[in-house]
Amino acid sequence: MAPGWGFVPARLTNWSNNVHGLNMPEKRSQLLRQLWAAKASVAFLQETHFKGGDVPKLENRRFPLGFYANHQTAKKAGVAILFAQTTPFLHLASLMVPMGRYLFLKGTIADHAYTFACIYCPNRGQHTFLSWTLAKLERFREGLLVLGGDLNIPLDPRLDTSRGMIAVLAHSIRLTQRAMHKIGLVDCWRACNPEGRDYTHYSTAHAQYTRIDYIFLAQEFLNLLQGSEIGIISHSDHAPVLVHTSSPLFKPSERQWKLNETMLVDLELT
Repeated sequence: MAPGWGFVPARLTNWSNNVHGLNMPEKRSQLLRQLWAAKASVAFLQETHFKGGDVPKLENRRFPLGFYANHQTAKKAGVAILFAQTTPFLHLASLMVPMGRYLFLKGTIADHAYTFACIYCPNRGQHTFLSWTLAKLERFREGLLVLGGDLNIPLDPRLDTSRGMIAVLAHSIRLTQRAMHKIGLVDCWRACNPEGRDYTHYSTAHAQYTRIDYIFLAQEFLNLLQGSEIGIISHSDHAPVLVHTSSPLFKPSERQWKLNETMLVDLELT
């Protein structure tokens, strides 16, 4: 469908958050409401804490399509990717790890190839995990690549921590940065805020705010980036990250009027 006939280009809002467990129905409901309020198109979730194949119902009519990678023996780790009803994702292939640390999806939206990836890094050895995982992603990816996740490490301690430093070896941070650069991933929030300071997590153990949650876009598609922001902490101990990109979809340029069918019932009764 072409623009100019009552339609304008739509955008994809990518939303990523460490949800700190979703086994309580109230938390799942709160999350879905928050996603809808944020007009999220694709949601990358980390630390779902679902176990094996025993996945509680998370999708609803507004987010009818969900994919999961869960820990096989315990309610820990776990990642998921949800798609809104407004995002017609046609799934073609998946790649995941049994320990619930990453999930890769490949498919199309309006005949355009997309790869969506969700990663939850361990608290230690992040650079080793990322080097191994991103090498798999590089072989799997096709089309536009979007990666959301909790890396458990700030990529630039000078700007991404409230104290300007962190108890992680500089060598580990350099290797982590190198792993991201190797496959051409760009930190979207930093691209929109080159010298900005904002944080996604507060560590009580270190009494420090850090930005350790990210959404990355493949460098060759950076021209599609329209904006990025960090939300507020609500149902989790991490703030969500939002990234807006242009998409091959279109939406009505004006709000469409719809008849309230209850009015017809009232007329029949009078």
